[in-house]
Amino acid sequence: MTAGSARRYVFWTMLIPLISCTVPPSSTALVDAYERGIRAAAVRAPSFAVDLRTIPPDQLDVIVATFTEWGIPVSPTQRPVWVSIPDELWALCRGKPNAVLAIQEALGLPPAQLPSQPNHQWQVITFHVPRSALFRPCPGGIEISMDRCENTVADGLDEKTARFLLEQIWDSHRVSFRKPDGRPDWGHPFTGTGWTYNWDPLATSPVGVSEFVVRPGTSITGPATALPSQFCGQRRSR
Repeated sequence: MTAGSARRYVFWTMLIPLISCTVPPSSTALVDAYERGIRAAAVRAPSFAVDLRTIPPDQLDVIVATFTEWGIPVSPTQRPVWVSIPDELWALCRGKPNAVLAIQEALGLPPAQLPSQPNHQWQVITFHVPRSALFRPCPGGIEISMDRCENTVADGLDEKTARFLLEQIWDSHRVSFRKPDGRPDWGHPFTGTGWTYNWDPLATSPVGVSEFVVRPGTSITGPATALPSQFCGQRRSR
C-alpha cells in the first residue's frame, strides 16, 4: 500500500483509514459526484485559502477523531493517522439520514456503505494526542497554529514530510484506475490547503473540515469508539 492510499483512511488510521472499494451499482451517481470532487480539488484556486481550525501553542493535549473500519489505532502509531477535530466533523454529519455517507463526503472519502471485510464495521474513534505530534498536510506550511496554508511551498520542509505530501498529491489526483482484481483503485479530492473537500452534491460549500496528521510513533490515550450514527447523533461542543 502506498502512503497516499493509506492516507484516506483509516481517517483521516488515516491508520489511516483504509477504504472499502465496493460500491453498489446503484451508487453510480455517488461515484460520479466523488470523481467530480477529485477533479475540482486538483485545480487550486484563490478560494482555496480559507480559515482553518488552529491548535494554539499552549494547548498541549488535543482530542482528535478518525473514521475507520480497522479499530483503535495501535499505540505508538505505526503510520501517519489522518484526523480531524471531533466537533467540526460532527457539524457536517449531524442530522443526516446516512451517517456513513455524510462522514465520507465530509472527509473526501470514496462512497462505501459497507467496510472491506464482512467482520468489520465503520467507526469514529476519538483519542488524545500531544500537540507536538500533529502537523497540517499542506505544502504551504505544516504549522497547526497558522490559520491559512500559504500558496507557495514552505521553506524548511524536512525530506520525510515533503515526500509524504508529494505522495498525497500523486496518489490522490487520479480517476478510473483499477486494482489487479478489478476493484476501483480510488484517488481522493486532496486539496493540499489544510481542509478536506466535501463532495456532498447538496453542500453549499466544498470546504469540509480542517485536517491534521498524527506522526508515526505517537502514543495515543483515552480512545473511545462510536458507530457513525452514534457519533453524528451526539451533541458536541467545541
